[in-house]
Amino acid sequence: MEIKLPQRQRILVATLYLAVLVLVYRFIGGDFTFVLGSGTHPHIIWFFSGALMIILGSYIVEPYFTKPSDAIVNSVAVLVALFGITNKTVFFAYKFVLCYAAGVLLLSIVSIALKDAQNPILQQIGRLSYWIVETLGGSKWIFSLIYLSASYTYFANPSQIISFITVIALWIILTFFDIGSWGVKKAAQLLRLLEQKPHTELGTAIGCENPYLYRIEIDGKKSSNLRVQYGHLVVVENSPNVGSIGMVINKKHLLNKEWLSVYLLRDEHEEPIKLDLKSRKLISEPNSIFAFSNRAYKLDLTSVPQAVNTLIKGNALYRHRGDFVGYVTAGSNINTISFTVLRDTDSAGQTVSEGAILKTTIYSDETLYQVINGNTKAERLENFDSHGYVIGLARKLGKYDRADRSLDVIKWVPTMYSPLFFTDSIEPSADKLRAMASDSIGHLPNTDLEIPLRDINAIVTHNTAILGILGIGKSCLSYELIKRVTDVRVKVICIDITNEYVTELAAYLPGANAITADDVNAFNSINGRYGFIDTETSGGHTKQNYEKSGNVAEYRSAIKDDLCLFLFGATGIPEDKRFETVHKVRIYNIDYHKASKGEKIGFNVITTDLTQAEKTRVIAEELFKILMTSPLEAEKRAKVLLVFEEAHSLIPEWNSVANEVDKAATNGTAKIILQGRKYGLGSLVITQRTANVSKSILNQCNTIFALRVFDDTGKGFLSNYIGSDYADTLATLEERHAIAIGKGLRLKQPIILELNNRAAVIAIPQPSTVNVPDSSP
Repeated sequence: MEIKLPQRQRILVATLYLAVLVLVYRFIGGDFTFVLGSGTHPHIIWFFSGALMIILGSYIVEPYFTKPSDAIVNSVAVLVALFGITNKTVFFAYKFVLCYAAGVLLLSIVSIALKDAQNPILQQIGRLSYWIVETLGGSKWIFSLIYLSASYTYFANPSQIISFITVIALWIILTFFDIGSWGVKKAAQLLRLLEQKPHTELGTAIGCENPYLYRIEIDGKKSSNLRVQYGHLVVVENSPNVGSIGMVINKKHLLNKEWLSVYLLRDEHEEPIKLDLKSRKLISEPNSIFAFSNRAYKLDLTSVPQAVNTLIKGNALYRHRGDFVGYVTAGSNINTISFTVLRDTDSAGQTVSEGAILKTTIYSDETLYQVINGNTKAERLENFDSHGYVIGLARKLGKYDRADRSLDVIKWVPTMYSPLFFTDSIEPSADKLRAMASDSIGHLPNTDLEIPLRDINAIVTHNTAILGILGIGKSCLSYELIKRVTDVRVKVICIDITNEYVTELAAYLPGANAITADDVNAFNSINGRYGFIDTETSGGHTKQNYEKSGNVAEYRSAIKDDLCLFLFGATGIPEDKRFETVHKVRIYNIDYHKASKGEKIGFNVITTDLTQAEKTRVIAEELFKILMTSPLEAEKRAKVLLVFEEAHSLIPEWNSVANEVDKAATNGTAKIILQGRKYGLGSLVITQRTANVSKSILNQCNTIFALRVFDDTGKGFLSNYIGSDYADTLATLEERHAIAIGKGLRLKQPIILELNNRAAVIAIPQPSTVNVPDSSP
């Protein structure tokens, strides 16, 4: 088996063999007077030259493999030597050696000439030539021919049988047994055993993936009893007699090897923590042939000086090794970071997944990031072995201020290769969840970091949207928001065609009169005019007037009176325009409203039911007219929240309507929403079909809660608010998780948050007093 040695040790072996060669040369009767042109046995020089070339070629020129260029030099040297022999007839196997050298020379030239050939046949010839040259053109074999021929020619006779046996034995040792290399290697191993190390040798550093990350190769057969694991300390001798201390952060396996990834620990000045190895080594002179560079050792923390021990224990990576995830990689910017995932689960069971909260430092400030995506990668290890890994993508959230429960902006990006950790926080308990729900809309996933509603007024006046598929938690979130706004004396008018609000809201807003809702007899007083056809007589002719037919006028009047009763406790608008405080929510099911309009069919007029969009417009316009009677206020505080449940039916997008009247109705409602903020009117839009909701209204929603969404139109619309990276996570959001952004939360960037659970919100006690002005003008 071939023994591979470092260059300095190969030079030592070559020197030892040269010394042996000189002794053998003298033993067989040779002398060195040939350099002066004389000598008693000048023919022995052929033996000496052959052995010398074998030694220099095997250990200095081509220790591992032979290139075609090396073979050309070797074959030319042999040919020149053969041409210089004066008595060619007595030189054993002269013609064979000559043909062998000439053949190697020719094939070497062919191999070089066909290296870049495009023709498949020529490529095959080139590869075959290369293999032959690499095998037969090495100095060990081609110069052995000269050595053996000279030995047989000059020593194969009875009078010199001892000399012949000696030179053949030397050739066998040089070619097959390599005793010199074996001896030097064993001497080096012995010296390493005698070194006064407080640690065990692991292997060799074979690569530096970045300034702080080293790759260590371990021979699995020899180091199987070491059991190096994640978190163990390692010292890497990356400069003479000085070792940088690192921590094992990853392990990769090959057939009979292990590769460790070691992250160097840094002090407060961001410099690697180092250990002086000179006093612990028998051979400490770096220029010695027995000095070993790039060696890696398992470090015993108790054996290092106290100052180094303190630095290690104070290092963030070592201190938080149970929470380590990976490190920041190329491709990061001020908004997002790319990171290599080395550990996807921490000691507390947190995992790297969409929404997971990670932390790193920017200018010494602890900065939170939220995972939003990941990509698989592969790297080649050795030969055909490869290793798969994951590159994550995380969006910057900022620095969390626990006292203020806010995310503060942190500018710039973390440094390259900065370590990334899971947050220290853990999933809150049931008691903690109930406490958080009192004034927070939710918390960052798997943490107790609360996200409060910062501006209840903005939730109303600047409009809010809740978007997501069926059964994902939209209604529970809308009930919670309704509870929040009514707690600060904002009136809520809800248009609900599902009848769910009547039963579900009662748990959030207890009280006999807090909620009033329609039933099947709603506005029965106008039913008598449902089929009314208005007629006019002029000049003895009776004409039907479709514009005044139906009961739409009575419907408007009834809606106005009902709104005044809900808002003021009276059927008209009082002079003080002060809202009453007993009733909090008025729920309209417009499918119960028997409202009609006239429609012209030829020369006749019939009455048809108002569409859902038209009834929605009537309610919005009558509400707006009432609020307009109050003077404008500079602070534009919230007064009334108009809730559109199943908004795709109430305020449909223009390309989703079946007739023009719905388009006009939606435009009328959108105009009210646009102007309503000045009078304290806002809207809450809830839908499972974002594509079918009026974008004129959705675009006015400043606060967005996006739950799980599948359709491309919905994701495309939301990407304008939350960015394409967050939009890509919409399809995989868990239940009761939402991407939130907007003025109501005072968030400058979107976040994935875990919403409060229903039980915690319901358990919130009703406020006895509020710290905001009432809704009177």
